[in-house]
Amino acid sequence: MPDLSPPPELDLQLTWRGAFGRVRVFRDRVHAETSYERDALTTVPMDAVYGWRIEPCDFDAVCVEFLTPDDTYRVLLDTSDEGVAALALRRTLGTPAPAAN
Repeated sequence: MPDLSPPPELDLQLTWRGAFGRVRVFRDRVHAETSYERDALTTVPMDAVYGWRIEPCDFDAVCVEFLTPDDTYRVLLDTSDEGVAALALRRTLGTPAPAAN
């Protein structure tokens, strides 16, 4: 049976220095995966996420940080995707958390 779920409104991914990150933003939810700072590709437990923000990771990558009570999941994106990712995440998840600093 074909998948009848709507496609994401935004689908961003990056493979960077051996790490993989992907953020898919749907109208009513976000799905994210990361291998950055992980032993294997990990799905971000979005049900546990209480906040998000975008922080620099390096000169050529940014991290979308998904905050949970037990961990911070960092999903790498290209710096050129930062603006569009911020707009889409704000629309779906609300206002970002304050900067980590």
